[in-house]
Amino acid sequence: MSMLEDIKAAEKAADELKKEKTAAARTLLRDAQEEARKEADALVAKAREAAQKTVSEAEAKAHKEADAFVARKAEEDRQKAEAARARLDNAVKYIMEKVVIEC
Repeated sequence: MSMLEDIKAAEKAADELKKEKTAAARTLLRDAQEEARKEADALVAKAREAAQKTVSEAEAKAHKEADAFVARKAEEDRQKAEAARARLDNAVKYIMEKVVIEC
């Protein structure tokens, strides 16, 4: 082989090596991108799950607090009604006295 043929063979080998390395780099990049996408999807799913859990817990807490509020108000209303009933006889007596006395 002549020196020129050696140079051409070396250039050809270098080109082939460059093509192989470029293809390998593309494959590596594609694989890395796919892995990153999968990890991102997993993180998004985990974040959604955590957000849903937080919302569910907040809803449960809100319902519990609302139930307690309604129960408190119902008890207050019951006590007010009971107090009003206790004064009802006196109110009727007062009205009857005013009607009978003034008429």
